[in-house]
Amino acid sequence: MALMKLLPLPQMSLPSLVFSNMSSFFEKITNGLKCDSAGTPESVIGRTVCVVAHPGKMILFPFLHWFEEHYKGRYKFARAVFTADLFLLGLALLLCIAALFLFLFGPTDITEKIHYDVAVAPREIISGAPSTLIIRYTNGTKEELRNVTMNIAYPAHFALQEILFDDTAIHGDLIDIGTIPIGGTGSLKIKGVMFGDVGGEQTFRSLMTFTYGEEDALAQKMATHTFSPSGSTLKLELLLPDKVIAEQPISGTIRYSNTGEIDFPEITIEPEWPTAFTFFSASPLSPYSDLSFHLPSIDAGKSGEMTFSGHLGAVENQITFTFHPSFTFDEVTYRQETLVHTSPVIPPPLTAEISIEKESLRPGSTTEVSIAYTNNGEIDIENIIIGFTSDSPFFSEDSYQTNGADLLLPGESSTVILNAPLRSSIYQSEVDAYENLAADLQVFATYTLNEDPEQDISYLGPTLTVPITTPLVLESYGRYTMPSGDQIGRGVLPPRADMTTKYWIFWHVAGTTSVLNNTTITGALGDNVTFTGRQSVSQGSAVSYETSTNTVSWNTDGLSPTLSPSSQIIGVAFEVALTPDDSQIGSVPTLMNTIQITGTDAVTGAFVSTYGANITTNLPNDALAAGFAEVQ
Repeated sequence: MALMKLLPLPQMSLPSLVFSNMSSFFEKITNGLKCDSAGTPESVIGRTVCVVAHPGKMILFPFLHWFEEHYKGRYKFARAVFTADLFLLGLALLLCIAALFLFLFGPTDITEKIHYDVAVAPREIISGAPSTLIIRYTNGTKEELRNVTMNIAYPAHFALQEILFDDTAIHGDLIDIGTIPIGGTGSLKIKGVMFGDVGGEQTFRSLMTFTYGEEDALAQKMATHTFSPSGSTLKLELLLPDKVIAEQPISGTIRYSNTGEIDFPEITIEPEWPTAFTFFSASPLSPYSDLSFHLPSIDAGKSGEMTFSGHLGAVENQITFTFHPSFTFDEVTYRQETLVHTSPVIPPPLTAEISIEKESLRPGSTTEVSIAYTNNGEIDIENIIIGFTSDSPFFSEDSYQTNGADLLLPGESSTVILNAPLRSSIYQSEVDAYENLAADLQVFATYTLNEDPEQDISYLGPTLTVPITTPLVLESYGRYTMPSGDQIGRGVLPPRADMTTKYWIFWHVAGTTSVLNNTTITGALGDNVTFTGRQSVSQGSAVSYETSTNTVSWNTDGLSPTLSPSSQIIGVAFEVALTPDDSQIGSVPTLMNTIQITGTDAVTGAFVSTYGANITTNLPNDALAAGFAEVQ
C-alpha cells in the first residue's frame, strides 16, 4: 500500500488507454495512405504502408526528381517538354527491344546454313607457282538444294590450269553441281598460278545458285576467299666485287631466275640506290624514265643477267643496295620479294691529285698535266695505269694515260706528267654552251691489289675544272663580186699592167668564247697596192692606213664572243687598188699579207693572237674574178 502511494496513478482507465493507442495506430496508417513519393510519414508504420499502398509513387520518384532538377523553372512549358522527352526516350527503347527480338528470334537466311570449308595447297602460296584452291561445301539446311551451279571469279591475271568437281575435270566457267541432299557435301579444286604482290591479297569469289522448297525458290550464296602470297618464284641475286672500294667506279650484276614451272611475263626491277651511289648506265638495257629496268619474259627454270655501273662516293664501313622486282602485265605490276644486299666498303688504297702548269688552257697549244698518286693502303699495288679524261672538244682524244709504275709499296708516292695538245678551234655543234668555256679534267687509274686472290681495281679520282682561253679565228679573203652576184670591184679583169683594178678585202672574227679587249687587226698591203679609204666596220674605230709601212689596221675594245649561232657578225671590209707594173706581168699579185689579230681574253687575262690567210688576186670562189688572177 505504501508503494502504491509512491507511484502516480494514470488519469484514464485501461479501456480508455487501449482506445487511445488504437487511434494513434490507425492515424499512422491513414498518414501512410496519404503519403507522397518521398515517404513523408516519419513513423516506420506510416512509411511501410506508403510503400505497400503506393509503389507507383516510389517508381515515379526519380522522374519527378529529374523534372524538379532539370526542367521545372527552366522552360516555359516544363511539363510538356518533359513529357515529349519521355515519349521519345520510350520510343527509342521500344525500337531497340524490337530489333533485339528480331535478331534473336527472326527468320534465318537459308544460305547461312550452307557451310564452306576453304583451304589451299600447298599451305604456303608462292607468287608465280601453281597452287590449288579447295572449296568443300556442306548443305546444313533442312532443304534439298536443286539445280545447283557454282561460278568462280578469279583474281586479276590468275592463270587457270584445271578445275575438278569431286575429282572430275570440268571445262568451262560454270560448274554444274546438280542436287545436294540434306547434309550432303562436295568439293571443288581449282588449280592455277597466282601472280600477286608478295604480302598482298588475292581474292577469289564463289557464287552458288540453287532452287529449294516445293515452290522452287531461287537463292544465291556469295562468298569470298582471300589468300596472301608469302614468297615468289622470281629470285634475285646481286654480284659485287669481293671488296667494294669507296670513291671509285663500281659495277654490279643482277642475276634473276625463274624457279617456277611456268614462263614468266615481263619483269620490272626498280632499284633503290644508296645515297652515296651515282648511277651511270645498265647493260643490256638502259632504265626508262621511271628509273626501272624492264626485262623480257623468262622461261621456266631459266636465268638472266643485267649489269649496272656507277660511282661510289665517300662511304664508311658498308653500303646497301635494294632492288624491288615485279611481274608486269601491261601497266599493272605485282611486287615480288625485295632483294637487299649489303657489302663492306674499304677506303681507296690509291689516291691521286691532278694539276696543270698554267692557270688556263690555251687552244692551239700543248698543256702539261701532272698527276701525283699515293698508295695509302697496307697492300702492294702493281700494274698501275694512270691518266685523265675530259669531255671538252678542245682535247683531240677522250683520255690520256701512261704506265705509272709496276709496283707501288704501301706509303709510297709517284708522279706522272702527260702532254695533251689542244685544238686551236672548235665547231658550234660540238658544244651546248658558247661563252666562258671550261674543261673538266678527271684523274683515273687502274691497278691490281697484290693479294690472294688478286683484285683488279678501277679508280676515278677528283675533277679539276680549268677555264679555257678563248680560241680565235681570223677569216681574211678578197672579193670582186659578192656571193649574190653584185659587183663591188672596179677595173679590168684580169688585171693589166699600168691599169688599176679595185678589190674589196674582208676580215671576219670568228670562234671566240670570251670578250676580247684591246683587239687589233693589221695587214700589210702588197706591191703596187694602195688603200682607197672606202670601208665598212661592224664596231670600233675606222680602218686606218699607215703610208710609211703600207699597212692597214683596225682597233676595237670589248669584242663580244662570236661562237654562238646567234652572235653578231664581227667584220671589217675595205677597198684596195692594184696597179701592177711590167715586172708583175704573168704573176699573181699579193693584195695583202701578214694579217694578224691580237687581243686580251677578258676572263683569263691571257694575250691571244692568230694570223689570217694571205690574200691574192686568185679568187676561185668569186663568180667574175675566178680564173683571172694573172697580170696581163
